[in-house]
Amino acid sequence: MDSHPQAPAGTPGQDRQRWMRAFALGEESFLEKGLARLAAYPAYSFLRKPEAGMLMLEGKAGNAGQRFNLGEMLVTRCAVRMASADGVVSGHAYVAGNRPRHAEMAAVLDALMQQPAYAERLEAELVAPLAAAREQARRKTAAETAKTRVDFFTMVRGEDA
Repeated sequence: MDSHPQAPAGTPGQDRQRWMRAFALGEESFLEKGLARLAAYPAYSFLRKPEAGMLMLEGKAGNAGQRFNLGEMLVTRCAVRMASADGVVSGHAYVAGNRPRHAEMAAVLDALMQQPAYAERLEAELVAPLAAAREQARRKTAAETAKTRVDFFTMVRGEDA
């Protein structure tokens, strides 16, 4: 279960969170192939070129207590501007690690997903397969973890009865 805030179900904000997550967590080579299959898409310019930096991760004791600094994480961010039929759209991306090309592709795909001319195709060819692969990996990990589960129980002793 994710602990970060979610947009209300079925809203454009939730859809955007879903596809941005898929692009950020997806394999760089898969995104590269997806963009190559599009062949032609609008030119884009950088609002923010890909740049790596550190984020401070925070935690909460018991998910309800006081916040504490958990540690730092290296991320790469990128923002692009792209012309669309309705004007100009911007795409944004943050990806874990120092991966400038991945961040650039994720930002471009975010901008394309905001355009109806590309959204349906990208949903079918990129977002859905990436989400399915992530879910399959999650289930595999859960199954492997379940094999090592230990159930603790208390036996009733004769004098306690």
